[in-house]
Amino acid sequence: MSIFKRGRVYWYHFNFNGEHIQQSTKQGNPRVARQMEAAHRTALAKGKVGIVEHKAAPILKAFAKDFISGIETRNADKPETIRFYKTKLERLLAFEPLSSVRLDKIDSYEIEQYVQYRSKKVSVTTVNRELATLRRLLHLAAEWKVIQRVPRVKLLKAEKERSLCFRVPTKRRIWLSLRSHCAMQPCRCSIQVCELERR
Repeated sequence: MSIFKRGRVYWYHFNFNGEHIQQSTKQGNPRVARQMEAAHRTALAKGKVGIVEHKAAPILKAFAKDFISGIETRNADKPETIRFYKTKLERLLAFEPLSSVRLDKIDSYEIEQYVQYRSKKVSVTTVNRELATLRRLLHLAAEWKVIQRVPRVKLLKAEKERSLCFRVPTKRRIWLSLRSHCAMQPCRCSIQVCELERR
C-alpha cells in the first residue's frame, strides 16, 4: 500500500493488472487514506469500479492488415480506393514512432509528430490525405471494438484548391453534358477557361 501527501491531503497509487491507479483521498488522515486505498483495491478485484478488463489493443503496424482487409471487402468494386488507402497507409507505417504505438495510445502528440515529420517532405494536401487515412483506420478500430475511443485527428489548414483548365471546345462538350445532368438533378456548375487557352 502506497500513500503520499500532496498539500494537505493524502493520495494513493498502485498498479492493478498492469494499469497505474492514482487518486486523491481528499483526507488529511493517513489511516483513512490507507483504508480508502484498500477499499479501492477490493472494489477493483470484484469488478465494481467500472474498469472492465479489455484485451490489449494491437500496435498500428499489426492492425494495418485487418484495416486493409476491411477496406478491400467494403470497396471490392473500387480498386482505386483500395490503392489509395494502401499507399497512404504505407506512408503512415514508414514513420516508426507512430507505427509502433498501440492504437489506444495514439493521441494528439503522436499525430503531431507525424505531421511535423511529413510536412518537411510533402505538401499539405498529401499530409491531409494521410491523416484522413489514419482517422478512417481509428474509426474502423472503434467500430470493431478494438479501441474504446477515437482521438481527434485534425487536418491541416491552407490546403491548395485544385482547378482544371479546358480548351474552349472541351469546355463546350462538358458544359452540354453537365446541362443535361443538371436538368435531372439540381446542381451548381461553373467551368472557366484558362487565360492561357484563350490565346
